[in-house]
Amino acid sequence: MPDIAIIGDKTFLFEKLLQEAGREYQFVKPEILGSPFLPQFRMVVITTGFANPQYSTALSALKACKSKIADFVEKGGVLTVFGPLVPEHGYEWLPLPLRYIGEYRNTELVPVADHLCSCLLRAQTADCDGYLVFGEEFDTVLADTQGKAVLAIGTFGEGKVVVTTIHEFPSADYFCWAAEEGKPSKI
Repeated sequence: MPDIAIIGDKTFLFEKLLQEAGREYQFVKPEILGSPFLPQFRMVVITTGFANPQYSTALSALKACKSKIADFVEKGGVLTVFGPLVPEHGYEWLPLPLRYIGEYRNTELVPVADHLCSCLLRAQTADCDGYLVFGEEFDTVLADTQGKAVLAIGTFGEGKVVVTTIHEFPSADYFCWAAEEGKPSKI
């Protein structure tokens, strides 16, 4: 059973990173998301640009699988979502309320909460494609210098939703943390 599902097209850079992490993975085309023939995963990654039709066809599949995404997280899976690369996005397909505002910039990363998911990026500055707005359902882990959330985590049932606008490849350590943290679950 692969630990990690990457929703999107197969890319050499993700393959190299996942091989470095030493975790089994599977690229899943958005069209087959929610198929009963997919195995269980511990972690699902929604890649950058999922809501921008120039880069991805994933958004319609995510909306169609809203209940399966909620079930995956509720049963213990870790869902990691990168920036949608659009001016604004409401994440209607997530089980927790959240909003994204697109605003590309390079910024210093300011730790707000001490959480293991902060290993997503081992740098003090990063390119970010926007910021996150949310209520009590999420906790800010990293913010930009203006205090806007760029990495947040929320709990839903037994699982976690990690959302980021950091426009960089995640670290191998992050994949290992999320795959260990997540419980096998169907999406």
